[in-house]
Amino acid sequence: MLNVHIRSEIKEIVILLVFSGLMVETLSSPTIVVVVIGAIMVWFRKRPNHIIRNILTLGLFGAYWMTYGKVIDPEVGMNFLTSIVVIKLLEKETERDRYMIFFGIILLISAGSLFQRSLSYVSFFTLSFFILIQDFYKNLKLNARIIDLLQSLIWVLPFTAFLFLFVPRMINPFQLEKGTPKTGEIGYTPDVNISEIESLASNDSPVFQAAVGKQFLNQNLYWRGNTLSISDGWNWPLMPQDRPQKQFKPSEIKIQGNEFDQKIRVFTQQDFYFGLDHPTLFITPRGVVELSSTQTLVQNRWEPSLRYQVVSSPDQIESSVEDRPKQMRTGLRMEEKKWINDHFYAQDIFTLQKEIQVFFKREAFSYSLAPGRVENFLDFMLKKKIGFCSHYASAVAQIYRAKNIPARLVSGFQGGSYNKFAGFYLVTQNDAHVWVEAIHKGKWIRMDPTEWIAPDRILLGGEAFRREMSSQGLSAMKIFGKNFAFITDWQQWFAQWDFKFYQWLEEMDYYGQEAIWEKLRFKRQWIFSFIPIMLALFMGLYFWHLSLKKVKITELEVIWKKFQYKMSQRGIEFSFQSIAQGDEILKSQNADVRKAWSELIEASFKNSNQVALKDLKKKIQNL
Repeated sequence: MLNVHIRSEIKEIVILLVFSGLMVETLSSPTIVVVVIGAIMVWFRKRPNHIIRNILTLGLFGAYWMTYGKVIDPEVGMNFLTSIVVIKLLEKETERDRYMIFFGIILLISAGSLFQRSLSYVSFFTLSFFILIQDFYKNLKLNARIIDLLQSLIWVLPFTAFLFLFVPRMINPFQLEKGTPKTGEIGYTPDVNISEIESLASNDSPVFQAAVGKQFLNQNLYWRGNTLSISDGWNWPLMPQDRPQKQFKPSEIKIQGNEFDQKIRVFTQQDFYFGLDHPTLFITPRGVVELSSTQTLVQNRWEPSLRYQVVSSPDQIESSVEDRPKQMRTGLRMEEKKWINDHFYAQDIFTLQKEIQVFFKREAFSYSLAPGRVENFLDFMLKKKIGFCSHYASAVAQIYRAKNIPARLVSGFQGGSYNKFAGFYLVTQNDAHVWVEAIHKGKWIRMDPTEWIAPDRILLGGEAFRREMSSQGLSAMKIFGKNFAFITDWQQWFAQWDFKFYQWLEEMDYYGQEAIWEKLRFKRQWIFSFIPIMLALFMGLYFWHLSLKKVKITELEVIWKKFQYKMSQRGIEFSFQSIAQGDEILKSQNADVRKAWSELIEASFKNSNQVALKDLKKKIQNL
């Protein structure tokens, strides 16, 4: 193992610091502060007394309650477990504490793999496990060698591979999180409720990856989630008619020359499927769905698809007759309708669009993520005149409806970060967006009012626009970014391996296994007879492996008896229950006795060859 003489608590706190860096999207600020302060105290060997530790624990409990509004939640549990491990590390005084810290960190980094799924985390987990095992063995005064752990893996990995390929992988209906943004954060939500929102904070949590094979212009990257057709005059709740149920059916996939094929990998369960505008087909493990004029597809809450394929068409969406009545109800008050008719006169979609654009420009409307509370339509149009995509989309859709032009909102994403090495887009919550669709000559036409007010938001995409906004005026940061652009290339180069690895890993679900066995002409029911055979084979190999050690074990027994006899000649009744007790009994003996004892202990916990055992036996004989 790693033969580095570093205090075990230093290694453990370094592991916790790296863990916090990898889990920064899950851990809250109080948790990260606790880890950093804990690292400083461990380094300087400072241990707070039990009263301070208890007060800190209660304070953290209250902080998590205030932050999340609940305590029974996966994220809260992860934060609380991290803090408790740090506090326990500051308490380390007894051997019992040592065991609790070891198993606590193992539990913590294992639970972290449920939130952080990347090759970098797998590497961190593996290295941390080896370091912790080494310290655990040292605490038991044993010698942990890499070869011993590798021998264990030789037995574990084949059996794991067998289970991975043969045993059906069932879909977990209880997802850790829904992946929706918290109140006051940028993010995709199926409904648009803006009357209570005062500001939005940045949120770079990943939502999905889309393998597209080529790069698109950012202004064409509209990822549709769902449509909204009912409004109270300002907000747009998600109603049953906006959740059309579709029938999955087996079908052959036929992609036309002008269509775009995407393979989507969603990181957390969502209410709707996502696809590049305009999706026409969703191909999931459950089957294929052809879309109607709504162009949306609801996710099954109890059987979600985190991996699916989408076929999109650049053609406009055909509207249906039943679409129009529900796209005409405004929910506006009489004075609001009167104000619209007094300020806008056009009756066709494009002329009206120009009138609205002229009005926004003349009245100096602006884009902001912190517009303050905007309570209704006229409050926005006459007083505030500032907002983000949801404000502008809602206002424009209401104007169209008031002028008898069917319109609706679309909630989804616009933009994404392209990985040139693996050919996929990473879409985050910062890319969440809302736009408008109106009917013209029997087709739904997309219009994006945000593009009229803040064109850079559309040209750059949400994530890049947030970075640009945060660095405005910081010329040094911009120069740094240009000079060190290769760092982004490195990040993308590493990200491609995460993408490829987990794409393969997640494809090996129940349906992926079925596809493999169909190619090999293997029937799944044969597994029930094949598993006992494999278990018998593994057990036979294991007992054969143990039989090879029989000679070594017998030889060690002889050497142990010889050592006990030699000690009895010195008047030492050598009966002990732990290695530490043996060390205590022999501490008064000469160096040769203590060295022979140490080599005997080492030989008992590793695979020593016959030459080494023979040499040890000779040393004991000469005592």
